[in-house]
Amino acid sequence: MIFTGEHYYLGLIQAALAVFYVLFGVFVAGRSRVLDRVGAWLIGAYLLMYKFNEYGPFRAVPVDLSAVSYFLFGVAAFVPFRPLKAAGSFSAMLSGSIYFFTMILYPEMHVENLLNDRWFLLTMAMVNHNIMFFGGMLVCAECRFGRTDYVWMLGWMAFYLAYFQLVTVGYGITEGVTTIGEIVDGTLVAEVLGVPLTAAYYAVYYIVVILALALIFVLFRCINSVFMRRKDRNKPRFLSYADMRPAWESLFRC
Repeated sequence: MIFTGEHYYLGLIQAALAVFYVLFGVFVAGRSRVLDRVGAWLIGAYLLMYKFNEYGPFRAVPVDLSAVSYFLFGVAAFVPFRPLKAAGSFSAMLSGSIYFFTMILYPEMHVENLLNDRWFLLTMAMVNHNIMFFGGMLVCAECRFGRTDYVWMLGWMAFYLAYFQLVTVGYGITEGVTTIGEIVDGTLVAEVLGVPLTAAYYAVYYIVVILALALIFVLFRCINSVFMRRKDRNKPRFLSYADMRPAWESLFRC
């Protein structure tokens, strides 16, 4: 459990990084458009190159939410299509948050799930999840997401869950399934709490998961709104060409 296992220091490291992200978001993110955009580009390029090497043709199939989010965010960082950036930013921050939560709460799970070269894999998993979350936060600080963009986020989550069921249940592919698989079937929380997998447990569990996901959407929107209010304070007061462009063009700008 939290800070009590043999590898408790991993949870402490992750908790310290989470505090850093909060401070960065409060004092730095959203204040420089160049910093936000270039930072997202660098992170997107790194994730695409690293993960294309890992999930190259005929090597492995990305199944876990984090594995799929690496590619989604990597593409979204470069493509000037705001709904895609919304889905990529949300997925990156959600994947990173799940990793943060489980690493802080139960770091032994991350160590036990690895076999050969586990310390290298553990280090890279922590690095990749953290920089992906960081990149998602930079995109969230750069782009103003509206109501229609949140429909894309919901659509992306629905698509991913359908994809997850297809490759795991339909095709029996389990490679790379870690945290998200245990969250979907409820075993992660049951193991942490030490409760049996009963019908009553599943009823309560999925209600809580749906409410938690709704809360995450609200929190993401609040974070984006805070970043945009900061951007508006530095925006010129006169009417610009960007304000007069057709509505469809807004899909391609932040």
